[in-house]
Amino acid sequence: MLIRTEAPADILPIDQLLRISLKSEEIADRVMDYRESSRITLSLVACDDEGQILGYILFTPIAHDGAFHHWQHLRWLVVDPQAQDDMRQQLVTEGLNSLYEFGYPVCSVFGVYEDYQSLGFLPGKDFGFNAVHSLSLPNQLLICEMVQGTVDEMGEHQIDFDSSLL
Repeated sequence: MLIRTEAPADILPIDQLLRISLKSEEIADRVMDYRESSRITLSLVACDDEGQILGYILFTPIAHDGAFHHWQHLRWLVVDPQAQDDMRQQLVTEGLNSLYEFGYPVCSVFGVYEDYQSLGFLPGKDFGFNAVHSLSLPNQLLICEMVQGTVDEMGEHQIDFDSSLL
């Protein structure tokens, strides 16, 4: 398996993976909207030996109290059901490593803590965050602080997620 950044030739296979795996036209359309409006920080694909895309991960910027501070959000993680069991973890790890190398200090995700704790994510409430979003369970906000002390530098926090981007 090879994990690499998205290339222009990957757009249609990614679109198909999203539509088939998530069974959602809306999410696939949102990813295309992100791409067209240049709101993607990092987009990675996982390919098999023949080049077929089996996984996809997308990171986008987020704002804190209306200002961007180079923090990123793991927006979508999709893996073909036939793919290796550890592909999700490998995609997240590679994404976080790349974000760190690019100088991004923090990444958030909406998810189940047990699915992300081994990757360094902690519940947002542990950092004192109040998330403004449309999810019914705000404790699903998880934070991975890749540069120690970055979260503390922000003081009191409110993360703003544009509702059109959720």
